[in-house]
Amino acid sequence: MLATVWTMADAKKDFERGLLTGFQIYDSSPIMDGGVTWSVSLSAKQLKVDGGALVDDRTKKDRVFRTLDAAVKAVREIGFRATTLEGQ
Repeated sequence: MLATVWTMADAKKDFERGLLTGFQIYDSSPIMDGGVTWSVSLSAKQLKVDGGALVDDRTKKDRVFRTLDAAVKAVREIGFRATTLEGQ
């Protein structure tokens, strides 16, 4: 079974193996903080939950990006094409 969290290295390997099926970049800003941060959720073929987090290599906590550009760069480094930004 696949992990429900991925480091960048693990995500790249699973993408190359064809196991990752998509990603979601979401606003993970603390409610009272006032700053804006972004996080990445990945989905995989054999994953029995909705998605798993991209985590920091060292701390294994959710990886937080200070800019949307940095989050997009990370998913592109994994191998995904990030061409559209949509919102609700």
